[in-house]
Amino acid sequence: GIDPRRILLLTFSNKAAGEMAVRIAAKRPQAAAALWVGTFHAFGLDLIRRFHAELGLPKDPQMMDRTQAVELLEEEFPRLGLAHYQNLYDPTQVIYDLLSAISRAKDEVVGPEEYESLAREMLSQAKTDEEKEAAEKAIEVAQVYAVYEAKKRDRNCVDFGDLVYLPAKLLESNKDIRTILNCKYTHVLVDEYQDVNRSSVRLLSALRGNSGENLWVVGDPKQSIYRFRGASSFNVARFGKEDFIGGTTAQLKVNYRSLGPIVNAYCEFAKGMRAGAADLSLEPYRKEAGQGPELLLASGADEQIVILGDSIEA
Repeated sequence: GIDPRRILLLTFSNKAAGEMAVRIAAKRPQAAAALWVGTFHAFGLDLIRRFHAELGLPKDPQMMDRTQAVELLEEEFPRLGLAHYQNLYDPTQVIYDLLSAISRAKDEVVGPEEYESLAREMLSQAKTDEEKEAAEKAIEVAQVYAVYEAKKRDRNCVDFGDLVYLPAKLLESNKDIRTILNCKYTHVLVDEYQDVNRSSVRLLSALRGNSGENLWVVGDPKQSIYRFRGASSFNVARFGKEDFIGGTTAQLKVNYRSLGPIVNAYCEFAKGMRAGAADLSLEPYRKEAGQGPELLLASGADEQIVILGDSIEA
């Protein structure tokens, strides 16, 4: 009974977003056209374009890929005066490492100033040579981070990490924009919640408040696979406690996708995983007998490829 234009559906991967859109379109084609369905990053890019002036960006900022980001820093690298991240023979690999650190900082909604402040605090508390070196490296990352952001702004560019980081910061700092979006999207549904990072959670908090009113999420911490993008199963554990205080949780008991042998193998394997609850008694909805999983061992990567190919052919 809710106006579909007031409903926002978010997920982490393009594949999951596509599946949601297809399923809704099959049942409610008119509603599906009015819903906003997509990934956190696509929604973030939409917000950046909508509120570009408040962010000090052009109407349609250029999206910078990793190769362009490396080239941007490569120009500046000789002038940065780095001690720990210095590789004159092949600076490209070092730059990739620095960009990964910067990307992870954005996943945690940490800007260059805060990064440097935290790094200097690390240095002040360092007791061993290893701790001191780690802090000095962090300070260098912060310095590169500041230069990178300035250069990127000069070119009116955004990178992948900006797509959730910038909207989260904007909504937290701008009450008017926050109110506009609170009124526009009164119901927010999130799929694959185990794959969200802290910037995604901060964006959700800005959209629906600390109470998470009309926020619904589904996720399985045992299926979290995007750690390299800052995802963490601890976001599921925090739901209803530190995040969206008072939110209720329930366990889904039925698996609608897989056959019995797969569901049973998953439940057995999942018992030994630290993430998520220990009790995982899922019932398969599909009653076909199915074929049991098979364990194939390979001695190396090359042999693994052959075994996979043979299995697919078979």
